[in-house]
Amino acid sequence: MADKSDKNEAPADPVAVDTQAGIFPKFRKLWNGGEHRNAINLANAEKLSEAEWAALHAEFPGIVAVINQ
Repeated sequence: MADKSDKNEAPADPVAVDTQAGIFPKFRKLWNGGEHRNAINLANAEKLSEAEWAALHAEFPGIVAVINQ
């Protein structure tokens, strides 16, 4: 029987995301101005990468609650 750890892949190297460029300043302005849904709509329209979504989640932990509404 194969060990379960054999099936796990090594974690990918973290991808650097520039949170001072791209949609991040506009997202930050919308979010901090209370326009959470508009900020989410902006992010969805940009088709962000997984790393970019992770960066947004790291800076704005409440993003998941808004997405799940």
